[in-house]
Amino acid sequence: MVDLPGFPRERATVTADKSGLSRSGSAPFPHPDARDTRLSPVDEWSDLVDNFKRRTKIAKESAGKLSWFDKLAIVLPFLGWLRTYKIKEYLVWDVLAGVTVGFMVVPQGMSYAILAGVPPVYGLYGAFVPVLVYSLFGSSKQLGTGPVAVTSLLIANGVQNMVEYSSWLDPSVPPLSPLWASIQETYNTKVIQLAFVVSLMYTAVGLLRMGWLIRFLSHAVITGFTSGAAFIIASSQVKYILGYSVPRKDTLQENIKVLYDNRADFVWQEFTMGILMIVWLVALRFIGKWKPKLFLLGALGPISACIIGIIVVVGGGKNVSKLIKIVGTIPAGMPPFTANKWLPIEDAPSLLRLAGLVMVVDLLESTSIARALARKNGYRLQYNREIIGLGLANFAGAMFSCYTTTGSFSRSAVNNASGAKTQLAGFITSIVVMFVLLFLTPVFSKLPYNVIGAIIIVGVCQLIEFGVAYHLFKTHVRDFIVWLVAFIGTAFLGVELGLGISIGLALLIVIFETAFPHMAVLGQVNNSSVYRSIEQYADAKVVPGIVIVRLDAPVYFANASYFQDKLEDYEEEGLEVAKANGLEKLNYVILELSPVTKIDATGVAFLEEQLRDYNKRDIQLVLSNPNDDVLRTLQRAGFIANLGRQWVYVCVQDAVTACAKLQSMEGGGSVEHVEPVRKYSRTPAASVASDSPKAAKTVE
Repeated sequence: MVDLPGFPRERATVTADKSGLSRSGSAPFPHPDARDTRLSPVDEWSDLVDNFKRRTKIAKESAGKLSWFDKLAIVLPFLGWLRTYKIKEYLVWDVLAGVTVGFMVVPQGMSYAILAGVPPVYGLYGAFVPVLVYSLFGSSKQLGTGPVAVTSLLIANGVQNMVEYSSWLDPSVPPLSPLWASIQETYNTKVIQLAFVVSLMYTAVGLLRMGWLIRFLSHAVITGFTSGAAFIIASSQVKYILGYSVPRKDTLQENIKVLYDNRADFVWQEFTMGILMIVWLVALRFIGKWKPKLFLLGALGPISACIIGIIVVVGGGKNVSKLIKIVGTIPAGMPPFTANKWLPIEDAPSLLRLAGLVMVVDLLESTSIARALARKNGYRLQYNREIIGLGLANFAGAMFSCYTTTGSFSRSAVNNASGAKTQLAGFITSIVVMFVLLFLTPVFSKLPYNVIGAIIIVGVCQLIEFGVAYHLFKTHVRDFIVWLVAFIGTAFLGVELGLGISIGLALLIVIFETAFPHMAVLGQVNNSSVYRSIEQYADAKVVPGIVIVRLDAPVYFANASYFQDKLEDYEEEGLEVAKANGLEKLNYVILELSPVTKIDATGVAFLEEQLRDYNKRDIQLVLSNPNDDVLRTLQRAGFIANLGRQWVYVCVQDAVTACAKLQSMEGGGSVEHVEPVRKYSRTPAASVASDSPKAAKTVE
């Protein structure tokens, strides 16, 4: 009796008297789960039903163990962290972080609202209501939510295409007539409707557990897109530094052109003040990074710039007010109720398309930040609850004059660095903003637009990630090209088209990777039982007359024909190896299936066609180490019955041993391994750094 590692003795043994070495008999060491009989579809449905019943039973048992408070906490997540809140350990840090981020989000919120094309007070509303709701329903303890730059730009470029003449609206210039006031009101309504639709999409994705969709956007695509968007944002704010009043443009080159065409409107006082504010903000940020103990200086840079700008305007009197454009009147009090503006929605297809783009970008940005913070602080992020929390935050925001909000890189970093322990920090931030809305709006009405422009320009610089591009260029040129396409497409074609190109490129990469997967011809390494790619390991040897091919991806309709084509190439090259060692033909083709997680009907048809072809040419097809799903699929299709269970093995070594002995007994050559003829070409998706086993330390 021979034990097969990893399997019970009663299932994994074969008696010597039943392990004949002729083709008519059973070869040694067959896979214990392989059956000659075809599985019935009823068996599969029975398994599915049993699995469903088992999961339902476990869910009921788990729910039965929950107290009424635990059940209520599922619906109202804030009850969970409130129950375990440690006042002495957490409160001081949460208050400090909340107040710090509050001082940071007030000027940022107003700045990003202007970037989005809505009145500055909408930014304060967005830093109050959604932040408050997220602190109660979100799962990230340190995520700083509210208005963000990229979303604001997406909204501005998208909504201005739906509202006629809105591209000429300039928040720095009061409406000159009731007509322009009406256009601005229509624009504001469309922005609120957008927030409402985005909130529904968020909630649907969370409830349907579809957050996995964002995994199709690679890091290269996202960083390229955000870097391109950052250039558009920064160039759109230069007009406030120069003192211009020009319409918004969608692309980098259009912004540069409009600035050049209006160079006669240059105001040196605005320019001087704006440049000084940029220098001030950059200096504080640099000091904060240079001296970690002074990190709060960088976070408090925007509010300090606002204070300086307001002092200059107020202290300079009317003379300065005539030269420096200021925000003007900001409505005081709580945000107005706007749920009555949700319907009817005009130009619904355009709004839905824009909402989808905004939701994808916001979801990716927010969940990536939240995931990093959770990992850093040692807790597990609940993704679906996180998505639902963002949806509820935007739903509440749409009810109270807010545009779409999400997690912010800068505010989340400051929140975490300030010591935030729980979602209470976000609640404190919303209280700070509420205090500003109730009592300090007259003060912020004196805020100069050049200060707002400076805050945005310095803020979006951290979104420009040329360092990532350089790293990609050094490590993976294809990813660098993806980054470059996303960056150029966004910067020079606009954020909507750029994002569409980026998403399309990401999907194209996924399709390419699956349609042209890696394959490898395997050889024995150092006379051991280990078989690895002969392209990766220079000392790997093969048995003449036997070709071992590893399929490194699921086999399905998109790549089955590619597998078939490459297999034919490997057969021809294997035949050349056989003839070079005195054999007349190829005798065995072993398919190593351990990387194959799934196989569909087209994949089964591919194997059946190969089996028929090999039978005609007197070549034996052999399978090695298929997983349970693949094996059951092949059994249901009747493929194992046609192949014979004796040709399905637990591992490559077993398959090679049996095939080599059979070949030797039939007078078909030696069982000794020999040097292969290294003509096997690498597949398009392959990226092996070196042919040396020393360089290839990981299993390919």
